[in-house]
Amino acid sequence: MSALLASRRVKLLLLLAVATIAIAVLALRAVGSSLSYYSTPEEFMQQLDAEGRRWRVGGRVVMGTIVEQGGRPVAFEIEGEHGERLSIAYDGIVPNLFGPGAFVVIDGLAEGHGRLRASRVVIKHENEFFADTPPPDSPSRQLVPAGR
Repeated sequence: MSALLASRRVKLLLLLAVATIAIAVLALRAVGSSLSYYSTPEEFMQQLDAEGRRWRVGGRVVMGTIVEQGGRPVAFEIEGEHGERLSIAYDGIVPNLFGPGAFVVIDGLAEGHGRLRASRVVIKHENEFFADTPPPDSPSRQLVPAGR
């Protein structure tokens, strides 16, 4: 009788262990797909074999580099924290907050050194808040109209 109970207990423990592992794997996959990692323009430029690979790169839209066609941006440059610039070609619709100084995350394929063909442009919202006017050193300073 004790061998029968031990066998049931072992089976139950094995079943619980397998179920726990399965739930953990499913939870990690769900969390992993929702995380949004991106590289900087500097990291992109360091990769010599970047061409043809899919990338997610984040940086600020450089003022004066937005090229429009039919009222829509088709090319622009983004810049990293250390001044590296990356040329972006895009033929989709950009978010409403897109403009010079906006922090964007670009999904796309590398087309050579320093060039990316975007399939998606996403605005990454700043993590700073201000009641009236942004401070002079704020990256959001150029996004808020003067006199506000």
